[in-house]
Amino acid sequence: MQIPAGIWKLGHIEPSLLSDELLGARLAESITWCDSLLTLADFRATTLEPNMFHDGPDDLVCSVGQSRQSLLRYRKLPVSYQLPTVAAGRIMLYFPDENLTDGAAGDASDGFFDAFNLPPFDTWISFFIEQSRPRSSQRYLLCYVPPSAIAAADAGIEVNPEECIVWLDKSDVSIRQRVDRSLRRK
Repeated sequence: MQIPAGIWKLGHIEPSLLSDELLGARLAESITWCDSLLTLADFRATTLEPNMFHDGPDDLVCSVGQSRQSLLRYRKLPVSYQLPTVAAGRIMLYFPDENLTDGAAGDASDGFFDAFNLPPFDTWISFFIEQSRPRSSQRYLLCYVPPSAIAAADAGIEVNPEECIVWLDKSDVSIRQRVDRSLRRK
């Protein structure tokens, strides 16, 4: 199957408006990329680092996605856009408005999270704004954590008192059921 058009087009921040096809394609590319990374040192590749001049979180995520898509082609890493997407890792959420920026998650995760509790940009799938949620948890980043980084991510999540980083299966965001339907676990 060929690359679906507009995977990394701006403006897909309302979970209910992102089509299953685009959600699946974003998951597929993110999973393929992250599963190719072997160590924690491989994350935060400078080739994917987003530009500090941007129009907001959606722009940042789409910029990373476009760069990652180019690198997938360059490295000849095959992406299967067939749903459901096969995943061996876990899906995680980051709520930037709940962040206390204490750096504990970064320390506990051996640098998987940064000092601001932000997951590596390699893992970013999509940024959402869900108006029906409490104000501090309306905005969130959906991320994929490959098997090689689950222990590190889990260590960071465990020491994160404000719970600005959580596993998707421990949350009640609206996109959860759609992500679950789009994934097949190895």
